[in-house]
Amino acid sequence: MNAIVLGAGIGGLLAARVLSDHHDSVAIYDRDALPPEPVPRKGVPHGVHLHGLLARGRAVIEELFPGATADLTARGAIPVDMQRDFVWYPNGTRLPRTESGLHGLCVSRPGVETYLRDRVLALPG
Repeated sequence: MNAIVLGAGIGGLLAARVLSDHHDSVAIYDRDALPPEPVPRKGVPHGVHLHGLLARGRAVIEELFPGATADLTARGAIPVDMQRDFVWYPNGTRLPRTESGLHGLCVSRPGVETYLRDRVLALPG
């Protein structure tokens, strides 16, 4: 059985990864030509904005692609503690900057997409 994913952004690539466990082949279609290097794509207008992976997003990617955190860090991503390394003001009250154990990554969206695309393309089918 085959599966088709429309869109080669982060969501589409993660969907393709999950579908690869249940289908013989997965085809991903995107309107953009997909660059081999981590550069912004025309079809992702917010691709040039600052990006990062919050703790849960990083954990999900790590679960689907073991070693992803170390790989992305080796490619230049910066590991951060989500409370120690940022200033948060929920409801106008500043949270104390302290170790939270919630580990995220400062990394560009094109960097994440390129990494995920490389890992998905390496999967069988």
